[in-house]
Amino acid sequence: MRVLVTGGAGFAGTWLVRALLADGHTVVATRQEGHPSPPLGGDVEWIPLDVTSDESVEAAVGRAAPEQVYHLAGQASVAGSFSDPLGTWNVNATGTLRLAAALPAGARLLVVSSAEVYGVVPDNEQPIREDRPLRPCNPYAASKAAAEVAALQAPGPVVVARSFNHTGPGQDERFALASFARQLAQIREGGGEPLLRVGNLSARRDMLDVRDVSRAYVRLMNEGEAGQVYNVCSGHAVAMSDAVEQLIALSGTGARLEVDPARVRPVDVPLLCGSGARLRALGWAPEIAFRDTLAELLESHVQALRAGTVA
Repeated sequence: MRVLVTGGAGFAGTWLVRALLADGHTVVATRQEGHPSPPLGGDVEWIPLDVTSDESVEAAVGRAAPEQVYHLAGQASVAGSFSDPLGTWNVNATGTLRLAAALPAGARLLVVSSAEVYGVVPDNEQPIREDRPLRPCNPYAASKAAAEVAALQAPGPVVVARSFNHTGPGQDERFALASFARQLAQIREGGGEPLLRVGNLSARRDMLDVRDVSRAYVRLMNEGEAGQVYNVCSGHAVAMSDAVEQLIALSGTGARLEVDPARVRPVDVPLLCGSGARLRALGWAPEIAFRDTLAELLESHVQALRAGTVA
């Protein structure tokens, strides 16, 4: 099968590319203009893509000639969306529409959305099912909701993956748990002051390992019903405070916490927990324990520091 992965050089994208290669697919993956291709090994064809450009999208699709398309390219930071809401919309919403319009007839499209589209849902109405009305409450979430609507109007077969939070080895510091892991790795390796700067730790999030998420995407591409939306989630929520406690214990640093106002979002959803029944009915289930995920996340940042690279 000839497969195109947009955003293949990103965090989830690199793990998805690895999974597709292991399954024997011919993989064409995209990276941002001017950015290097990650050293994944295997026979991957890397091509540049700017989803805000008609010419770039048409050239990438024409070169890839895909039978399946996993669309992961996007602006992935909620915090970043507040500083550039228009740019976020142009990449996530209009970029998805641009890609869907450029696909060859019959190509199957998986669009990766986000649980942020649900907005604030009362605790007693969670876990959240896919038929819940969407009420996004930040620019990132609004752009993802629009991307879903745009993609589902495409004439070809489209499946939407509504992903809840995920983390794992290699995640970069723009995201909360990876940022905490990086700080703890620096404390452990450099012997600096054992002080961990954090944001709002009262939020509770449904968490998965990125490798389990990649397996879910492959299952949805091959088994998901066209025109349908699927939550990609564990079905239970973890308090960010608990996750931080586990990271500190794993690091052995005994770090104390300090709230950094710059790390507190203007708007934060208190609880996001999904119902994964629809996806599980296709035979998928998470395999990696959350503590193991945190341990590998921390270790990836330790190794990156030792190598002088970015995790």
